[in-house]
Amino acid sequence: MSEHEQHQDDGHHGHVDLVYQEALPINNGKVILWLFLSTEIMFFAALIGTYIVLRFGAPAGTWPRPHDVHVDELLGTINTFILIFSSFTVVLTFEAAKKNLAAKAKMYLTVTFLCGCAFLGIKMYEYSSKFAHGIHPQPGGRSLLHEQADVYYLARLKDQIAEYSKGAVLPLAGSKAEDSATEQADKVPDDKSVSIANKSTMKVETQAMLEEFLHGSLQWAEYVIGRVPNTQSAANIAGLNHRDVLISVSQDVYALPRYAGYILHLRESETAYLSRRIDEVKVEQSQLEPAAGETATSLDFEMKLLAARQAYWSRQHSAVHDEEHAHPGGGINQKLHEEQHAGLILAMHIPSGNMWSSTYFLLTGFHALHVIVGLIAFGFPLAWTLDKKRANYIENTGLYWHFVDLVWIFLFPLFYLF
Repeated sequence: MSEHEQHQDDGHHGHVDLVYQEALPINNGKVILWLFLSTEIMFFAALIGTYIVLRFGAPAGTWPRPHDVHVDELLGTINTFILIFSSFTVVLTFEAAKKNLAAKAKMYLTVTFLCGCAFLGIKMYEYSSKFAHGIHPQPGGRSLLHEQADVYYLARLKDQIAEYSKGAVLPLAGSKAEDSATEQADKVPDDKSVSIANKSTMKVETQAMLEEFLHGSLQWAEYVIGRVPNTQSAANIAGLNHRDVLISVSQDVYALPRYAGYILHLRESETAYLSRRIDEVKVEQSQLEPAAGETATSLDFEMKLLAARQAYWSRQHSAVHDEEHAHPGGGINQKLHEEQHAGLILAMHIPSGNMWSSTYFLLTGFHALHVIVGLIAFGFPLAWTLDKKRANYIENTGLYWHFVDLVWIFLFPLFYLF
């Protein structure tokens, strides 16, 4: 029975009071914030989902591991703790503001603001570390990260060193069949003729390492690709695996532990090939006529290359290619970085490196931008009296900050742990 009917039954006639109840027990500001956050959730869900598809859709074993690209798990963990702690302090700010404890609320908000600044500071340090090692997204085909170690990678290294040395380094040995033996021999550098233009600012051991790389690795790889049969396509022939030789060059520049097995296998096959071929060349030289001319020069050219590679292996394998000593980022680039030779960072072979770099800087960059927006939102209240009247503002900005924290909780394991 309705209230009106009940009044009629009682014989009374009176006015019925209606009480208005809001459809949602929240203020307009919070409604707007939740609508905004819903769009942000879809935005980051799309970015993170795309990264997951690219990450787990890459060929097995090719996606860079955190240490391969100078991702520091410790710094990521510290930043995670900082953001979680800042979410806690912003809650304390809200509770203090509701109780009209303005001084305490401002103290907690200041801690939250400083935590956000610390997060950005650590992130900028991480970015600068990657930039210093040549790992950064660079459009226009100028990136130093190469997906494959191939002849184009060799050409890139050759051009880089020639540009850095300003012509002081002699050209590498060509692999063109039309080159005469004399032209080939002229392209073989020796210790007296090769010099690095910037050697005055370079440590002696690093200078020697770079020149040794030219003699015994880069030039040798060019020769193998052009002159030595490829056992990768025909295992029964007397030659070398070209892919292993190219990977060996890339590991001299920037070592990745995953390729230690390739290098050890190459060392064994190359050692046998070098010994056999050196003996064959000596026999051929002994059988030459006095007026052999071009043939003698060609054999001398080949003997220089064989001896240079043999000496290179004997000096390098224990320090650079041994599996116990292989570590991410080791090699020539690491030495140049330690000596702060910013003018020369050699191109690196990191499978899926460009895709990783693009997604890493895109996702963490957008997140950092949201952190900056949060700091701006926290910056204004620092000049206010944070009493009960400001509690709604603190609550809304706190909800935004919790969202920023939640996004990082997803990014941290994706980039720092897998």
